[in-house]
Amino acid sequence: MKKQSKFKLQSLTDIKIFLLFLLDNIRYPIDYTTLTKIISENVDEVTFDYEACLRELADAEHLLFDEIDGERFYMISDSGRMIAAELYDRLDEDFRESSIKSAAKYISLSKSNATISSKIIELPDRRFEVTMGAKDKHGKLFSLSITVNSRDQAEKMISSFESNPDALHRGILFCVTGKLEFLP
Repeated sequence: MKKQSKFKLQSLTDIKIFLLFLLDNIRYPIDYTTLTKIISENVDEVTFDYEACLRELADAEHLLFDEIDGERFYMISDSGRMIAAELYDRLDEDFRESSIKSAAKYISLSKSNATISSKIIELPDRRFEVTMGAKDKHGKLFSLSITVNSRDQAEKMISSFESNPDALHRGILFCVTGKLEFLP
């Protein structure tokens, strides 16, 4: 669903910031087809300007680009992340939020090469603290600690998390934002 608002991307610079913003939030390589779907959910018209901006960002090494079996893949580079982070506020806050909602269904820890960690610590009162988290090469994505009454309950939580870390990640995002788009 396209957002009905007064905010429009006014320049090629705005389009570039928007593209970097999306790719920074996705955090791993995404195919051009999927990226175009996300873009089209947020703008009135996908023009050739978007493709030209992707090409320019890749040429400037702000995006990493690869082509596999005829499909193009894009990912933000460290330099793109650093430069664009200073410019994200040029985009309307509601527009950014709408864009993240569209991208949410594509966010995946498993695709991002994130590493997960978990541990159980027995507390002095014989309860158990369960800590679960994920990080990628840029740092911590999330960390959650919860205290439960039994080791069995703690081990079940760890097992569930380790078998499907994306579910916990999306659940946390849903809880802190209230946005249903993060639910699997």
